[in-house]
Amino acid sequence: MVIYCDRIYMEDGIKDGFLEIRDGKFGKFFPKETEMKADLDYSGFRIIPGIVDTHNHGGFGVRINDGCTEEEVKLYLKGEASWGVTGVFPTTFQLKAMELVSRMAEEEQYGAQILGINSEGPWGARVGEKGVNTGYPKVDMEVARAMVQAGGKWLKLVCIAPEVEGAGKAVDYFLSQGITMSIYHTNANYAQANEAIDRGITVATHLGNVMTGLHHRDIGTMGACLLRDEVDCEVICDGMHVCNPMLDIIFRLKPHDKVMMVSDNVQYAGAPAGEYLRETQVENSDRNRIFVTEDGRVLSQSGRLSGSGRPVLYGMKNLVEQLHMPLEEVVRFSSWNPCRKYGYLDRKGSIREGKDGDFVVISDEFQAEATYCMGKCVYDRKRDRELFNQEFLRKYKVG
Repeated sequence: MVIYCDRIYMEDGIKDGFLEIRDGKFGKFFPKETEMKADLDYSGFRIIPGIVDTHNHGGFGVRINDGCTEEEVKLYLKGEASWGVTGVFPTTFQLKAMELVSRMAEEEQYGAQILGINSEGPWGARVGEKGVNTGYPKVDMEVARAMVQAGGKWLKLVCIAPEVEGAGKAVDYFLSQGITMSIYHTNANYAQANEAIDRGITVATHLGNVMTGLHHRDIGTMGACLLRDEVDCEVICDGMHVCNPMLDIIFRLKPHDKVMMVSDNVQYAGAPAGEYLRETQVENSDRNRIFVTEDGRVLSQSGRLSGSGRPVLYGMKNLVEQLHMPLEEVVRFSSWNPCRKYGYLDRKGSIREGKDGDFVVISDEFQAEATYCMGKCVYDRKRDRELFNQEFLRKYKVG
């Protein structure tokens, strides 16, 4: 197959011309002056490397937990492809879900490819921006071993708050299994965060969210993660989870090869605007109703964020249009950097001859026109219309 586009964001620059796709991989590039006929003409669009989202709890009416089915995971992967995601880490700490995802990762999927599992928890120490202690459990090493058994080789990342009882032992164990460790949902001060990094933590989960922030007398977990170059920082770049001035600070301070864009999407991502019942009802809670806004925000009854509903592609648009960052740099945050961190860069993360044919055709409005995974078109905007879980809407949408 030969495709033509006047703006192909290749590893060595932005090019206008013809790109071969052979046996699921990128072939040679030919400049536009070459006498060739394209099988597909994407003039006026942009072709970028496939997005790799390593923190994603669900979307399109599917939550990656013990209750989800194989068909629901397939629907979720197809939905992710509609947002330009070609590789994803479904995010869960529930064992049955890990077993399902790890089994499906071995199979060919018609949608985003499962590249790993992110276990965000269960050992955190706070929830929300007010630092509320929710009584998370102390580390149970039997649970830790069960997680490794359930996730197998696909368990790539485990998140932990370093102040939780037994955290150090858990960090040592997961590292011994070749699993990357992340700091998350923590009240750790700067010194405590540094101790955790010294022990081997090398990722910051959604930097700036649900952690001690920058303060002029103690720069907290966020400050430690910004200053320590061994830490790769996940960042939700939608301009709301982290405001744009803070995003500006992050990108001025952190080496650009150490930032990984993530969505942290939940099951309401991609949902029609409106009011929803929360799947789990809690007495006297302002989180029993969920509101999805027209622009994709997921809010509680009190108007606070209650999960993420915007994809990485939205964050890319925000960085380009509001922070005036060049797209050729932004695609490194969404593709190259996560692939480097988790060992996929030899075959994914950029458009180069010999690498897997993972790419997205996007409009100037940052809408995915088509998504290709391993050279196959797994999403086409003109063809694929209804991607949301209709059963979820019937059960939880109000009105």
